[in-house]
Amino acid sequence: MTDTFTKPATEPFVTRRAAASGASPVMEAPFDPASMADMPLTRLLHYWFEEVWGRGNLSAVSDIMRRNTLISGSVSALAEPESDYSEVVAALRNLLGPIKVTFTHVMETDEWVSVRLVAATSNPRDGEPFEITGQVMARVEDGRIAEMHSNMDYFRMFEMLGQLPPEALAICLTGERLG
Repeated sequence: MTDTFTKPATEPFVTRRAAASGASPVMEAPFDPASMADMPLTRLLHYWFEEVWGRGNLSAVSDIMRRNTLISGSVSALAEPESDYSEVVAALRNLLGPIKVTFTHVMETDEWVSVRLVAATSNPRDGEPFEITGQVMARVEDGRIAEMHSNMDYFRMFEMLGQLPPEALAICLTGERLG
């Protein structure tokens, strides 16, 4: 495993700056990338989103995740330990334009890191930009993600890609069926 994820990115991946509120580096909102020096697990998750999701470097998946990483979330059925998580990343990246992730909230303990994020992307068919939000919680063991729980707004993503009708969630809440 390389040590590249512990080095700050050369280009700032996270662009939002923390308000001058004097908040501790354990929890800041919006997230201040300058505070990452004291947050090694956040740095690992930052590298995960920048390298794997932003740049599409699928070989970094095996550098960052353990072979038997426990994964839960909307795509967990597609990302069981026996499957190759990079296939899930590739499938989602193929649906979207360039992806830029911004952390808005960060919490870190000795072995856990949790972020709220905004993923800015676009529909590759028409170039229309859109954002989706999500939360990721990860447990790090020996410098690699051993457990990851995520919740992304895939409903909005599929609406923006034209794969679900507009306001699909609202329609489903009425008890009606889609299509």
